[in-house]
Amino acid sequence: MPPPGVWLAAAGGAATLAAAAWLFVRSSDAPALAPADSHVGAPADKLAVLDGDTLRLGDWVVRLAGITAPPRGSVCRNGEQPVDCGVAAANALAALVRGRAVDCTIKGHDGQGRPVADCVAGPEALSAALVREGWARAEAPALQADERAARAAGRGLWRSGGRS
Repeated sequence: MPPPGVWLAAAGGAATLAAAAWLFVRSSDAPALAPADSHVGAPADKLAVLDGDTLRLGDWVVRLAGITAPPRGSVCRNGEQPVDCGVAAANALAALVRGRAVDCTIKGHDGQGRPVADCVAGPEALSAALVREGWARAEAPALQADERAARAAGRGLWRSGGRS
């Protein structure tokens, strides 16, 4: 009979092989592996707003294409009152998706490997709506006019003194 050390080494090797096989054989839905030009979506009960430009749709974390929303902790001025404009942007996105299914067309990936997508909730294009309401900056040229209009009207980030 082999010594206990041999049994221990054999068991450890078998466990390592089993773990490696599981990692390579199981299906993966890692956000970084989402193919470009595919669709992901979620019903309202499988949807979460992570911040002003990021959603969780089921197991997927998706960043909205063409915009940048302020991060939580960014201070804006609403008149003389300081406001966390990152939280306000997330709340604006939450209002847009509340009770609605969201469908996204993935256009690529960001530097963190998250899918970047054009997303709609019902008929509403989410990136454009956030820029029009003033809660996101336009990165895409097609949204620049909406940002200028939001600034001129003093909506969202641009209300009474804008960002500080």
